[in-house]
Amino acid sequence: MSELRKLIDQITEFGINPKVELTDKIDVLKKLLVGIYSEFLKTEFEFDETDYEDEPDFDYKEILENVKANFPDFGWYSSVLDSNKMEPNVQIGIGDELDDLTDIIKDLLAVKWRMENTSENDALWHFEFSMRTHSEQHLVDLLKRLKERN
Repeated sequence: MSELRKLIDQITEFGINPKVELTDKIDVLKKLLVGIYSEFLKTEFEFDETDYEDEPDFDYKEILENVKANFPDFGWYSSVLDSNKMEPNVQIGIGDELDDLTDIIKDLLAVKWRMENTSENDALWHFEFSMRTHSEQHLVDLLKRLKERN
């Protein structure tokens, strides 16, 4: 849990601090995303049946503005919607690096809040659930896009 907390603290900094001072933010971001993904793949917990209050609503627009300030070159990208189809005219979708990272950070801020205000098992359950149902796709898409930037 301490490694996950450390990773969450580092990656959420891009969404709460508009002036993160690092020499190579892209490489740091890649490593943090891989670390978060690794923690997700090995997450184990016992379900906590306690009825806790919900986390506060973290402001998407504020997080997005901070992400934009830290990654001014981030923007739109295209992707194949179904990479398993092998046909000449595949469907193309549009993604947004800023939205990907903002959504990941917003979900991780909720997990961080639960780490501080509920229980370890509750936080891990929310981490696993938000990754499985939402953030995992953003994370994979963003890592792929960052790789393609090279």
